[in-house]
Amino acid sequence: MSTDRPPQLRRRPRDRFRRRLVASLTVFVLVGAAAAVIGAQQGPRLREVTYDPSGLVSRPAQRVILTANQALQRVSAGDVTVTPAAAHTVTSSGNTIAVEFAGPLAYDRSYEIAVAGVRAPGQPATSELRTTIRTGSTDVLALVPATSRTSGTSGTSGTSSTAGSAGKDRIVRRSLDAGGATTVYQAADITEYARLGRSLVVVSGTDGRSAVDIVSLAGGVQDPSAPVEHLTLPTAEGRVTALHVADDGASFGFEYADTTTGQSRDVGLYVVDMTGTHLPTAVAADGKPTAGAVPMTVAQWAYVPRTERALVRTGSDDLVLVDVSGQTDPVRLGSATYLHGFVGTGTTAVVETGTGVVRLDLTDGKRTPLAAPPGSTDAAYLGRIAQLDEDTYVRVVGDVRPDGTLAQQILRVDASRASRLPVVVPADASITAVCPSPNGQFLAVATKSATSDLVSIVDASSGALEASIDAASVDWCGALPSGDEIS
Repeated sequence: MSTDRPPQLRRRPRDRFRRRLVASLTVFVLVGAAAAVIGAQQGPRLREVTYDPSGLVSRPAQRVILTANQALQRVSAGDVTVTPAAAHTVTSSGNTIAVEFAGPLAYDRSYEIAVAGVRAPGQPATSELRTTIRTGSTDVLALVPATSRTSGTSGTSGTSSTAGSAGKDRIVRRSLDAGGATTVYQAADITEYARLGRSLVVVSGTDGRSAVDIVSLAGGVQDPSAPVEHLTLPTAEGRVTALHVADDGASFGFEYADTTTGQSRDVGLYVVDMTGTHLPTAVAADGKPTAGAVPMTVAQWAYVPRTERALVRTGSDDLVLVDVSGQTDPVRLGSATYLHGFVGTGTTAVVETGTGVVRLDLTDGKRTPLAAPPGSTDAAYLGRIAQLDEDTYVRVVGDVRPDGTLAQQILRVDASRASRLPVVVPADASITAVCPSPNGQFLAVATKSATSDLVSIVDASSGALEASIDAASVDWCGALPSGDEIS
């Protein structure tokens, strides 16, 4: 008996498989077509939003990147709305939209970004992309002298934020939206400090014998597993002052005086390239960093914000724009009797001359008078100007009391009006510094009396007190030129 099946019977399983395959493919095609129809009717959708909350409040030109689920036609600035309003520009490419803010945003605030009329190429349907971002909260680094205490503190990462070892000064981190402070680093006789990327640069010492250390951080405090780097200074003994760091953390600099003979010699500017040997290099009289050179004499200096250039007022009141990297030649910009600070993105400096205060364009050397409405220059004492934004600044002014002491106050000045900021200065204290936060929203007002140091953080618009720290200084002041000081 034969077991062979008729040919048509042997082909039936293959036919069933073919029919199932065709049916499956048909379903996939129909689903894909339906998805395409739905996508064409709905328009693009938002897939991802990326941004740096801390960068948005501390630096200009920060971006929020919106990524859609498909390629987009070009999006213009008129299609994008930011609420509350903030100056911005817009670029788009492929499936991304970049919203770049002109200046730092307000701390700890929600901003809504809406993009209208978003369309995929060749598709009729439009949609609106909408998201809400939240900016970072602010914190400050403050120098607390060994004799001071910060109330209501709490430690983190095993580092106590109450008084440390006897005789040690503390650098503490204090958030304005929460009580307490955290000790970041402590050492004896700290005189200056500055953030440098994920590290701190710390100057310490007394009697013309300074030390400069680079302290690695982990979790916002000193990294116990990383040794402190002790820099080799130009001479066996010397005094370090006027510490400043570049915004990108690639370098820092300071004024240095050789004190090996008991007197200050070769006082001038030195810079440290963090991408190189970490050895201090003198900025020579010609404005170029040169190993072994006699340094340029400096009365005041600071890094120009967001650049590797430094604006220097020499001992003879010449203004020189120095490229700390040494890649471009220095630029001489005339003279000035005082450097107050920088405006906005840093292309303009506020300087004092023999005839008044001007805004100096660092790109072409053009000078324009600073706005001085009625009441802004009437006081007997006119101190440092600190710019809040392109149009507004604050200034410490004062009148002499009958006993010879100075009654100080802070003026807030714009193009047409000068008004007193209601910040209380104790009668037995004097203002030593007024330093804006990176976004100009707050002011750190440092005062000193015979018995104590205090930094008050106030709202730059209303003068309302936000926080008080028993400290001598905060890191916001590092952006202001230093050397021979006035408040």
